[in-house]
Amino acid sequence: MVLHEVPPASPIPWDITQETAGYHIQAEVAFRDVKPEEYAGLFVSGGRAPEYLRYDKDLLRIVRHFFEAKTPVAVVCHGIEIVSAAGVIRGRTVTTVGKCALDCAQGGATYVDKPIVVDGNLVTARTWHDNAPFMRQFMAMLKAARG
Repeated sequence: MVLHEVPPASPIPWDITQETAGYHIQAEVAFRDVKPEEYAGLFVSGGRAPEYLRYDKDLLRIVRHFFEAKTPVAVVCHGIEIVSAAGVIRGRTVTTVGKCALDCAQGGATYVDKPIVVDGNLVTARTWHDNAPFMRQFMAMLKAARG
């Protein structure tokens, strides 16, 4: 994983992020082996990975399943690149980090600059700074879906 954030307390007024090495996480299942019907919801994180993962056909299949089944989906920051590539946000209202607003438009969604936006089974957030309201909403959606 890669950590990226605007350098704190910098004398330079950065408008881009600085990247540093993050944690290593061993995958337990490949996208091609995921059976999405076995899961209650989908969380799509941000960071740099979505820029590369959005080309994986199995991941896009998984994403489409959750939207077709209308199960809860949470997307934060650059994760919008994946749902846009999957073609599942057309006609929706979403939020993300400002520099990904174009990905919203290219996916047919309306971008708004708010901490979180709920549109049907989808909740989106700008960045990890919005995690408290974002995760509260996603957990409520999962609980409601279980009945």
